[in-house]
Amino acid sequence: MTITVVYKDEILNLNAFQTIFEKIKKADPKMGLNIEQSLKAAVSESHDLLAKVRTSDQAQLALMKEQIFIQAQSSQYLNITDEITQKKNNLLEFNPKAYHDFMNEVERELLTFINNKKWIMYKEIEKDGAWYSGLRDSAKKSGGSLLNAAMKGINSISKEFKGKEVFDQTDMVDAKSIVESLLEKHLSNKIVTDAMGDIFKNASKRYEEKWIEQIASNVPNIKRLSAFSIANSAQTNLKVDFQFGTAEQVLAMGLGSAVIGAVGLAIGWHTLTYAMLNVFPPIALFTALITVATGFITKDKAIENRKKDIDEAVNRYHQFFLQQLYTLKLKDMNNKSISNYMEELGTDIIREAIAQWEKNYFGNLKMEHFRELNQAFVKHLMYVNEAMEELTT
Repeated sequence: MTITVVYKDEILNLNAFQTIFEKIKKADPKMGLNIEQSLKAAVSESHDLLAKVRTSDQAQLALMKEQIFIQAQSSQYLNITDEITQKKNNLLEFNPKAYHDFMNEVERELLTFINNKKWIMYKEIEKDGAWYSGLRDSAKKSGGSLLNAAMKGINSISKEFKGKEVFDQTDMVDAKSIVESLLEKHLSNKIVTDAMGDIFKNASKRYEEKWIEQIASNVPNIKRLSAFSIANSAQTNLKVDFQFGTAEQVLAMGLGSAVIGAVGLAIGWHTLTYAMLNVFPPIALFTALITVATGFITKDKAIENRKKDIDEAVNRYHQFFLQQLYTLKLKDMNNKSISNYMEELGTDIIREAIAQWEKNYFGNLKMEHFRELNQAFVKHLMYVNEAMEELTT
């Protein structure tokens, strides 16, 4: 009399794995077939026993062997998903820091640049006193060019958004103020574009270097992912080729391309900076409150007033530029602000790194395939455990 074993057919036919086997063989025929054949080889002994059982003890022995071999196989696939997930989580944890470091460096270097220019203008105001002798004569037109530029800018914006200009005349006065001359000399569009371009370029280089270092330190552990290391201890004839290269190849894999390929940092920062200055011209630079000289003003007082004017203009310029970093959407950055672009960049880098790990280690298979494979192992072990419990009742 042959004993009845529940779920015997499901176990022998590996029913729990059929759906995922079809998926992985479709995605990567060679790798999928290899995994399927390796699993069948792993359980061949227990399946032979289970197919021929006549007693409860024989069934228990066959099911115990099945359980051991399946758990050994399953643990290897769990190692794969656990290892990749752990490395991915490390990169996700690093992502906000990389973004904040980039933005903080840009803000810090921008402030340094602005302050340096401000002190240079201070020194020129103090050193060259020739302007003071004609200050009273030019008082009437001391704010001329500033006003002109501001009015032109206001008209431009008003026309763009409202379809008409605010002012009928945009050249009411033609004089050039002392402070405006300094601003045009030291903070012209070209000077700012070149400086900001260098700031972005240097910050981007450090951003890239940090990501390369982070990815290099999180390359998945080859030994942990090696072909069925746990299963081999129980079943020495098993081998699945995961296409591993040398340690050097794996270490170098994707480090540069995962960053630069997904990042797009090859874009011209100088061009973007110029775009920032011209999409919405920094009218704040031309709105310094120029102090008009009076008959009793002293030279020292005039110098202090000029410095205050410089402070006002430079501070507004600085705040304007900071605002642009976080709010101005640029076509060259997929209609995102620089802040939003860089914030999302880390996610692209991580996605690219994971994709390259998958490609190098698993061919065309993805992590989702291994997650489904793990679920199939759980379902198959449920059949085995149910069958063993049924025999003891």
